[in-house]
Amino acid sequence: MQRYEGKVAVVTGAGRAGGIGEAIARRITSEGGRVAVLDLCRDRPEVPRESFGSFESLQSVADSLAKDGERGLAVRCDVTDEDQVASAMAEVQRVLGGIDVLFANAGGGTGAGPVDQTPVAELDRSAWDYTVELSLTSVFLCAKHAIPVLRGRGGGAIVSTTSISAYHGVSGLSAYASAKYAVTALTRDLAMELAADGIRVNAFAPGITLTPYVRQRYEALAAQDPLATPQELLDSFVSTRIPLGRAAEPREMAAVAAFLGSEDASFMTGQTLFVDGGMRV
Repeated sequence: MQRYEGKVAVVTGAGRAGGIGEAIARRITSEGGRVAVLDLCRDRPEVPRESFGSFESLQSVADSLAKDGERGLAVRCDVTDEDQVASAMAEVQRVLGGIDVLFANAGGGTGAGPVDQTPVAELDRSAWDYTVELSLTSVFLCAKHAIPVLRGRGGGAIVSTTSISAYHGVSGLSAYASAKYAVTALTRDLAMELAADGIRVNAFAPGITLTPYVRQRYEALAAQDPLATPQELLDSFVSTRIPLGRAAEPREMAAVAAFLGSEDASFMTGQTLFVDGGMRV
């Protein structure tokens, strides 16, 4: 399939090999698209449990896309900083000629999800604010500054990554789950605002996926339970909660994201697809 021939896509949170962002960038490139990959590319000492890729890793992702099509454009960007987001979208427009699809994939947090689990009564306000900024405000900022460029191309699509964690109660994940659930509401509102511009807005909610983030989460859980290894904890969750009996690969999430951003989903807007192996059935 060459559904993205002549199209330009922006993928946020794409700076580390093995993540959903990298998989989306690779899938879009393989279907003929030009891709700009965005990531923070620096450490944040105030959130020592968060793990960020370097600019070298982001550039490596961008360069490796040449195996599947066109080499990508690496753009350093803190998606919680409005000035940096505006500058990044302008750079993509200048270098690649516009934006047809925004994949607002960046997310994460500290304290109460996705890696750490902290009850609300014990959660620092700074951890709450950081998580909401990274997992929700980033989607707002990227959409805000991509919309004028999408309009300039005569329409397009916005696809956001939420999480299955937002759709069932999980003790200790309040900040992350709340932020990701809010992405669904933002998706619906944006769909209503942008339909007349020919811009479709959808989201997808990954279930347990074998990314560096998920592996980090199970390593943290195993550190609290010396009788179980990270793999044993993961296997226990999968066997008891997921009807398909396995965790997902990042490429499976990328396939759904690519569908939502393509003309194959031309009559879909305001929707959130659950990609969870049957977890919510």
